[in-house]
Amino acid sequence: MNTKEIEVTLEQITDWKKENVVYIDTRGAIAYQHGHIENAQVFENMDVVKEQIPLQENKKYVVYCTYGETSYEIAQELREMGYDAYNLKGGYRSWLLKHTSGYSREELLRYDRQIILPQIGMDGQLKLKNAKVLIIGAGGLGAPAALYLAGAGVGTIGLMDADAVSMSNLQRQIIFSESMVDQNKAESAKQVLEHLNSGIQVKAYKEFITPQNAEEIISEYDFVIDAVDNFEAKFLINDACVLAGKPFCHAGILRFQGQVMTYVPDGKCTCYRCIFEEIPEPSSVQNCSQAGVIGAMAGIIGSVQALEAVKYFTGAGELLTNKMYVFDGLTMENRIVRFPNRNERCRVCGKDADIKSVKGNAAEYRRKGCEIQSM
Repeated sequence: MNTKEIEVTLEQITDWKKENVVYIDTRGAIAYQHGHIENAQVFENMDVVKEQIPLQENKKYVVYCTYGETSYEIAQELREMGYDAYNLKGGYRSWLLKHTSGYSREELLRYDRQIILPQIGMDGQLKLKNAKVLIIGAGGLGAPAALYLAGAGVGTIGLMDADAVSMSNLQRQIIFSESMVDQNKAESAKQVLEHLNSGIQVKAYKEFITPQNAEEIISEYDFVIDAVDNFEAKFLINDACVLAGKPFCHAGILRFQGQVMTYVPDGKCTCYRCIFEEIPEPSSVQNCSQAGVIGAMAGIIGSVQALEAVKYFTGAGELLTNKMYVFDGLTMENRIVRFPNRNERCRVCGKDADIKSVKGNAAEYRRKGCEIQSM
């Protein structure tokens, strides 16, 4: 039996009587739940086929997997069992390209490797397309986060940074090139993302986040990524997001170490201030410019932040809520530090919180001055 005898295209199936076609989905129950050909029956193993899909002489059994590769052998086995079985050429992906609305053919091809993931599927990709993410700080953390979110198809990405690209940034801020030195980071990063993915919208804010602009800008987005390099900015982002009911992902890197945590406004989640409480004195903690940082660490941790954003919108997996991911690049050891529910003494989300607005608490965020830089 040759390939031509057993393989069938969607165009050929359209000539068959619909009531005589039985689709068998071999991708498994999870993938099936996230999208399948109409009226298809999910395939678990050959015993299930025998029990749940009784042989009927007047039926044509069309078997499919994701790309039409692994299902070919199954179709052959079904034929040997007496079924009038065929393998769908191109698999479920060919059906998506023909039947899915809300996406262009180019989008389906671009996001193909994500869409086939059971945890993402067509619904998850559409959620990413409609998502709005603000990245505050277009530096070491913001660069990989922005690139991967643009690649993933996040529909709107905001980049906020008033700083200019310097030669020392190029060691870790991989979104920039030598030709961009002395240019604004937000605007330069915007141009890169637009070349990477012309199907998304990118907004550049050529300013630092401040108590005066934080509430207005953050209100336009669904998720915020904290990619800044000083504690004043981190506390400002935390407080503004908590007060506005916006989810965000915090991260920090130094030398060969990094940490990530995510906050969601569910009334129970631990926020950044719940853990660290108050902005430390400037002399008590070194930053990257003082202590140094390995560039790859920014790539690892910034990518984790992008992954947290994708998981938030699609509902895939577990977020880093009420816990912090800590990674040591020298030993390649990582651990999860777990926290109880929010700190009732927290000044922004606790029982007797005294921070009611970031503008009203502006003096605290300005301890080191007005510039709030990216890593």
